[in-house]
Amino acid sequence: MKAFEYSIGQDATAVDGRVTVASLCGYILNATHRTMIEEGYGMCLLSRCSFEIDERPKCDETVNIMVDSGLNNIVTILNRNVSLTDSEGNEIGRGKIEWILPKAAQKDGIAENPSRLARRFINKFRAIMPDAESAMGLQLRIDMDFREKASERQDFSVAFKKICDSRFFFLARSGSDTLCRAMLQTA
Repeated sequence: MKAFEYSIGQDATAVDGRVTVASLCGYILNATHRTMIEEGYGMCLLSRCSFEIDERPKCDETVNIMVDSGLNNIVTILNRNVSLTDSEGNEIGRGKIEWILPKAAQKDGIAENPSRLARRFINKFRAIMPDAESAMGLQLRIDMDFREKASERQDFSVAFKKICDSRFFFLARSGSDTLCRAMLQTA
């Protein structure tokens, strides 16, 4: 298990003074991607991620992310389990990230930094979601399923459907391609 510590800067916080969900997810993906590069899996594509966030640290606090290499399926699917703790060691979240290592990715590399890509989707989803700020202050669960590679400059549209007061489904599309499907559920 590898541990990574991130200090929450002012640029990563929301109006409530706590780290944004997009930044926290970016830290998680950055930590898991770093472990995979160290293991020799440099050219991976983000396939799916699921996070449960119980508490968001405040500005100038730290978050520790422990990454455990899960079971790998025929070396084409790489699973990483994560646990988040605050500076005092209290668990504040957990997650699972799935990466794929397709033959094409070995030649072409990734289209965009995976943590930057996830942040772009989460920020777009938040921008269209009603009462986004109040929902982000609660405990939440995010599930994201990446369908197609997206490039850094690729424009995409997003849509959402409110299932109930605590559950939202999102879709990010570029033309006829679905780039990402996601579900956000608050406690």
